[in-house]
Amino acid sequence: MIRATLTMQVKAGREQDFEQAWKVVAGHTRRIPGNIRQTLLRDPTNQLVFVITSDWESLGAFQRFERSPEQDMLTAPLRELRESAQMTVHHLIVHIEKDGNS
Repeated sequence: MIRATLTMQVKAGREQDFEQAWKVVAGHTRRIPGNIRQTLLRDPTNQLVFVITSDWESLGAFQRFERSPEQDMLTAPLRELRESAQMTVHHLIVHIEKDGNS
């Protein structure tokens, strides 16, 4: 499994717009083959910083989406609302739940 992590600083005053736009993007992205889940996080000390995590079945599935015209179209509203962005991609090795399941 692959986890892409995108850290973004949103334009001041556009935080609610960003959250709403992300929900729309996530609603479409969840239908993309290979997508497993997406999460939106917000920095507790800097309200302009958001982190998006997106889990994918494989690096290939993620790259196909990331390089597609559909991705450009879907994420355009998010790009309009941000000041900066940085992405990292990692293989998810182990995920342990509270009850011990992985």
